[in-house]
Amino acid sequence: MRSGEDGGELGAAIRGRIAGATTAKAKQPHLLVVNGVAMPFSVNPDGSFARPCAFPPAANAGQILRLPVSAHHLLVALLAAMLLACQEPAVPTLFEHDAYVWQHRWQPALLAALRDSADLLRAWRILAGEVDGRARFRRIAVDPAAITASGRPAIPVVRIAAPLATFDQAALIADLVALRRDWPASTTLEIDHDCGTRQLADYARFLVALRRALPPGQRLSLTVLPDWLGARELDGLLATVDEAVLQLHSLDQPARRLFDPASARAWTASLARRTDKPFRVALPNYGSRVVLDGQGRIAAIESEVPFAERPVGEVPGESRELFAAPATVSAFLRWLEKTSPPHLAGVVWFRLPLAGDQRAWTPATWRAVITDRETPVRLTGELQPGDSPDQQTVVLRNAGAMDGTLPAALIVKAPCRGMAGRNGYVLEREGDDSVFLRSQQALLRAGSEVIVGLAACRSGTGRVRIESR
Repeated sequence: MRSGEDGGELGAAIRGRIAGATTAKAKQPHLLVVNGVAMPFSVNPDGSFARPCAFPPAANAGQILRLPVSAHHLLVALLAAMLLACQEPAVPTLFEHDAYVWQHRWQPALLAALRDSADLLRAWRILAGEVDGRARFRRIAVDPAAITASGRPAIPVVRIAAPLATFDQAALIADLVALRRDWPASTTLEIDHDCGTRQLADYARFLVALRRALPPGQRLSLTVLPDWLGARELDGLLATVDEAVLQLHSLDQPARRLFDPASARAWTASLARRTDKPFRVALPNYGSRVVLDGQGRIAAIESEVPFAERPVGEVPGESRELFAAPATVSAFLRWLEKTSPPHLAGVVWFRLPLAGDQRAWTPATWRAVITDRETPVRLTGELQPGDSPDQQTVVLRNAGAMDGTLPAALIVKAPCRGMAGRNGYVLEREGDDSVFLRSQQALLRAGSEVIVGLAACRSGTGRVRIESR
């Protein structure tokens, strides 16, 4: 038994032996039921077992008990007292997971993803309509049969890119009510609108008018930007809806990462203190190429261009690749499960990954992160024949089942001599060794490879060492 000096929980283990337990029976699952709580435990081949438990403050374990004098009865009474006080050790909270289906074109790969990923999720949040920057509303064609076949409910989402002051709000509300009728099985409509904090009051008035026009019982959800958390007007905005989705990823600051876990923890805690309504957090499993103008502002965003058109990690001109590392997002998810912030109802992933989508995690990596079953990333470096007998290519390969980040350096040993770096790696020399240093971080998907440079030497000579410093 153990306890902390702070008067916290007492820890203990109930040990014993089940008479007559054979090896076969020992392998079967066993349950210890205390006050209606079933606690699983394992039994050793000889019938012995040890079940950990926890005593909260002021539990039976801290009371003075009058026990029988008999040693046998003393043991039985002590065990009974422990059982009455024993609690199931705290386990992480497992949150519900949703996924945004943000694709504009419903192709066979998307239909396959709906089918193959449905078991991970509670619901889909599907882009059903959008208002572009010129205040034009259009619906997104979806496949209702594929949604129904997935066995998961769908929440239509409307993205409003134009400022509220630039379009006819009454006409948009009429369009949203009409769109809502196309989703009869859904009880929730989500609005995704990124406005400045000065427009939050106007946004709240728009949502009040929208709610009045929707059928009774229709729920409203909205996405929340971290920038809004410091605005007093956020309280009025949250009062107009039933649920909020806090966006923890952003492309607004290209000099930083797409996802910053320290900021994400602070933002989540801030909203948990701010609202008494359920909210979810949106986590990224994707990457984007951000193109900057001469003033460093975002001029364009490419999120679904294959890497064959833009090599991994290459930075032509004023563009750069941003991505969310699976290990980083997984650590944040485990933190959420452990701390269970108040009012947090679940996680929404942006976006549903498809097989072959080079700017999203592989579906297997996404599944491993959600289920906390990640395996080590397996990166290998090798020399492959080049365009001439005296030239080889330096290749980095992800031979594992998990997506991983590019290593800091690949070192090509003599007698090979580096000629040039490629795809985000630059060549330097350290004595007789050629060092290909990473100039920009990027993600290497499981089962894929990238050429990081060229080396002068014949096939069969030289070797490559990876450094992850």
